[in-house]
Amino acid sequence: IYRDGLRLRRGDAPQASAVQSCALGALAAQVRLGRDPAAPGARLSSSAGGYILMDYGYVEGMLVKRAPHRAAHLAHWQPEFESGAIRLAGAYSPAEGALFVFYGKTREWIEARAQTDPYYVAGLVTSVKTKEWSVVAGADWLKPPASPP
Repeated sequence: IYRDGLRLRRGDAPQASAVQSCALGALAAQVRLGRDPAAPGARLSSSAGGYILMDYGYVEGMLVKRAPHRAAHLAHWQPEFESGAIRLAGAYSPAEGALFVFYGKTREWIEARAQTDPYYVAGLVTSVKTKEWSVVAGADWLKPPASPP
């Protein structure tokens, strides 16, 4: 599936349990504009606290090159995991990049935060792309918190 230039395939799902990977693949396969999983027909946007995908491109040999920066990278994003702003995240296999699923943050906020990620600062991230994402299936599984983080 192509959405604003971002290619999503079932095999691109973040490393997760088989159920989560399958559900994310099904969700990505059904991406449609203007659909809110909580209220069919309502439009979600980054300013309204919707879902945002962030796609990282990685340098060649990332699995080896990331080692000295991995703990700092995970610590960098930990507050967003704890608040619920990051719903899922993980590297592709092979490690050519990573996908993050954010909720309740703007694209501008996410892009600014990515530029301070230790992987980015070390030159391991070759590209950062953000896209609004309308979840139309599996909303119970990827249910947002009662209020945006």
